[in-house]
Amino acid sequence: MAIYHTKPQPMKKKRGVDVVKERCDVLILSASYGGGHNQVAKALTCSLQIQAPGIHVTTVDYCSLMEPFLNRLTHFSYNQSLRHFPAGYALYYQVTEKITPDSFWQRRLNRIGYSELYRLVRQLRPRVIVSTFPLPAGVLSCMKESGDLHVPTVTVITDMSVHSQWIHPYTDLYLVGSDEVARGLAERGIPPEKVIVTGIPVMPAFNRHFDALTTKKEFGVRPDRQVAVFMGGTNGIFGKTKFHKIFNELGDKVQGLIITGVNQDLYDKLQTASFKYSNIKVLKYVENMAGLLDITDVLVTKAGGITISEALVKGVPMVIYKPIPGQEEVNANYLWRHRAAIIAKSEHRLRTAVHRMATDEEFRRHFRRNCLKIATPNSAETCAGLILDQSFQATRKTIHYLVSSRREVRA
Repeated sequence: MAIYHTKPQPMKKKRGVDVVKERCDVLILSASYGGGHNQVAKALTCSLQIQAPGIHVTTVDYCSLMEPFLNRLTHFSYNQSLRHFPAGYALYYQVTEKITPDSFWQRRLNRIGYSELYRLVRQLRPRVIVSTFPLPAGVLSCMKESGDLHVPTVTVITDMSVHSQWIHPYTDLYLVGSDEVARGLAERGIPPEKVIVTGIPVMPAFNRHFDALTTKKEFGVRPDRQVAVFMGGTNGIFGKTKFHKIFNELGDKVQGLIITGVNQDLYDKLQTASFKYSNIKVLKYVENMAGLLDITDVLVTKAGGITISEALVKGVPMVIYKPIPGQEEVNANYLWRHRAAIIAKSEHRLRTAVHRMATDEEFRRHFRRNCLKIATPNSAETCAGLILDQSFQATRKTIHYLVSSRREVRA
């Protein structure tokens, strides 16, 4: 089981699963589908530690609680559907979009990992449990309904969309990215007092300002060049994109930084191209993403919730390339409605949008202002404070219960 702690803790083995001996204050349930859920978990952990030094935060990849075969199958199916059959993923998204909490299929989903999670919660005894992934949110709700869980549960919705997989009757608090999501939850019957608009949590580093000249030097960019960053996510969105055509049109005034991540084939292919074009630089990974976005004039990316939230905080105009039907398409439409991004569903449209955004300063400034209008720069800090409030309320209720019990015994 993938478990991450704020400090080293003793471990023991139980049925092939790593179990923590020491209790924690906050348990965060994340998932390794894409990178966004884990990034949100890291942002929350960092902010919790800043606000409450010494707090014990444990993050668990919920996928590791599933049966190993089921875990591998779902990961494989997810990745393959996004790469080769996005229509299939879109169909699944639509079919489950309004499934009711008491339906047969939702009940079945709420049993996935139930026993393992129950044992983990009994071992860790957290004061509050946070879900950054929809599946554990449903399981936790089921546990509370069954009387197996008595601590507050918080769901952090990591997209600008409302989907039934996030919504469960025994969730104590929803932290959401926008007013539109809050209205969507209200339309689904969630009481307003259970929903707080915080923005999607991003790392505190994104609130810092980085010196432009120093950062450009760090990434090998000339001081006088505009910067266009291409970032396709874990599964990649660029495929057979003809980057040489894009950069031929941009000329020497724009530096293109292409981040390939785990896509080794794309990295090898573009490395060859980078020898021919001085304005193409290929990177596998970027540690200082906050600094990179500070010098970015246009970001070409997928519409993942955490990525767009980071870009909004930095005021970086976006071109969303071929958004996958489902939550990415909803996220992209959200940005388009607020004129914070352009949606490009073809390579021709991509070239046109990148060229206009990179070379037209007034056009770019207009989009930058719109990004900053809907940005939530202190989202992680706000979420951390609300999570700590839930923890405090739980502790207060426990103390009240113990005091009341003792009084009854004395009487």
